[in-house]
Amino acid sequence: MVQFLQRLFFAVLFLAAWPAMAQTKFSAQLSPAEIAKNEYTTLRIVIQNASNINSLSQPDLKDFIVVSGPNQESGMNNINGQVTQYLAVSYILQPRRPGNFVLPALKANLDGKTYNSAPLKVKVNHSSRAAASPAPYAAMSPRTQQRQTDFTDFILKPGERIPEKINRNMQLRLETNKTSCYVGEPIVASYKLYTRLRSESRLTKNPSFNGFSVIDLQQPDVTDFERGSLNGRDYNVYTIRKAQLYPLQDGTIELETATLENNVLFLTADAAKIAGNVQAFINGQGFATEATVTQRLSLTSQPVTIKVKPLPLAGKPASFSGAVGSFNLSASLPNQQLTTAETGRLQIIITGQGNLQLVTAPEIKWPDGLEAFDVAVTEELEQTAVPVSGRKIFEVPFTVSKEGNYEIPAIEFSYFDPASGSYKTSSTKPIGIAVSKSNEQPAVYVDAPASKPTASFAATMFNNRIWMVGAVGSLIALGILFWLRADKKKKQVVPQPIGLPKLPEEDVLIEETVSLISNNPLWRTEQCLRSEDCTDFYTLLNLETKNYLAIRFNLAQQDVSAKRISAAMDKAGIDNDICLQTQELLQEIEWQLYTPFERNDTMEPLYNRAQDLVRSIHTCNMATR
Repeated sequence: MVQFLQRLFFAVLFLAAWPAMAQTKFSAQLSPAEIAKNEYTTLRIVIQNASNINSLSQPDLKDFIVVSGPNQESGMNNINGQVTQYLAVSYILQPRRPGNFVLPALKANLDGKTYNSAPLKVKVNHSSRAAASPAPYAAMSPRTQQRQTDFTDFILKPGERIPEKINRNMQLRLETNKTSCYVGEPIVASYKLYTRLRSESRLTKNPSFNGFSVIDLQQPDVTDFERGSLNGRDYNVYTIRKAQLYPLQDGTIELETATLENNVLFLTADAAKIAGNVQAFINGQGFATEATVTQRLSLTSQPVTIKVKPLPLAGKPASFSGAVGSFNLSASLPNQQLTTAETGRLQIIITGQGNLQLVTAPEIKWPDGLEAFDVAVTEELEQTAVPVSGRKIFEVPFTVSKEGNYEIPAIEFSYFDPASGSYKTSSTKPIGIAVSKSNEQPAVYVDAPASKPTASFAATMFNNRIWMVGAVGSLIALGILFWLRADKKKKQVVPQPIGLPKLPEEDVLIEETVSLISNNPLWRTEQCLRSEDCTDFYTLLNLETKNYLAIRFNLAQQDVSAKRISAAMDKAGIDNDICLQTQELLQEIEWQLYTPFERNDTMEPLYNRAQDLVRSIHTCNMATR
């Protein structure tokens, strides 16, 4: 059963909410490709623009010690309108022995198609390479190396203590553009290395930014730097990671630390006295072992606390759904004269800047006789701008069953403007439609999923009866076992094998299911979490979370997606913050389910977040009854 679940739920839609805008690519690289036996190389596996990540083979690392990894990251970039999404897994590796090694090709199944990376070669020497990079990343350009000629702090003078010298000349800092904001208002967080020394550094702890919607502003492994000043001293400043963060909930949130592992290389004072050695050292030339000193250490940034203010309740419009920023709304109907055999298309455009990536379609009060279908969404966003700017286009297809004159009332879109600290509303004008009768068959919009009949709550339970019966059967078995152990006075009886009970009527099945949900809908996940060997944790958490949402919001299990859950929660009057938390949680569970690597450190926090979400939805449901 466990293997079946693993096969069934391993294919996930990690980037389903972001339609692919460019060619899907899969690659792997080792950098640097030539190292000494006591040095490090980074294996980086990158997936770009994939909607479905079905499988990914694990690298063969038998010839290496995994110093750090797997380290996971994801992000997206918009360069001149070309959107690129990436997902990366990286390892920091140290060779076990000198020699020439080949890492076999990796295989990934993306969007139903198989991709193969090229085999990777690495040469491991007995001694240090002839030209080691002075930059924090493994491969720096000669131009970058030449720009460091102003600093000579790498010379280790007599009497100097290395730890104190490093503390004076290297710092990893977390910098933000603000420490207070509203829910939905962006913060820019930058992790920067300030250094006057020569080093090779690797990011061993990457912050995950729980509680935020994250947009990375820098492509991974960018090694350019700029000159900066700190406490009156100049440094080379490397931006390790830069992202804009949109808080999803109010409160005091601590941004996580990042950790860099560094190999800092010093030139001895005697070697520095020899003409040309200092410049050669700056240029990355190698030296004999006695001319240099290497110190290995880790640098960790200090956390930064952000105070996230709740959006005010006073003056909150009924049409507000979580948009924060500055926006304009427009609506149009390309053809205002239709027949009963045609499909109309209402186009709504929201332009501006703010949390556009989280903005949903405004509510439309359709007149009687018009039937609307699923909204098609097109995004034209500049994600590198802070806040995100651009526009979102919502196209709503609809049909009209009878001839006559109709009017779509004015559409309202409300948002919170953090600059003024107030709510604002943008409205359209009413749109008239003249519909004439056609001798052809009435229009039927067959492409929209919403045109399919929605399963009733009872039907949903019946369609998922195997899962429900399994749960009920387990409870019955546990009850019988308890009764047999407790009845010590009776003659010991060997119980007969217990089969699955007869399928109950729908009403009884629903009652039992609701009873299970009201106690703990994640009970299998919790059992796995408390066990010694929990290999199926993410599969169970994904399954039980989606089962709970499907039952709570009357959805068929196969229809549980971020888009449909968001629409169902909005229809049920669930708070927008809870909707956003749900989408973030589902995305993170699916990421953990996708990755083939064990991540025990995230199990407990993810389970607690799922339980908090269940309680929030339950509380919100009770309040709206």
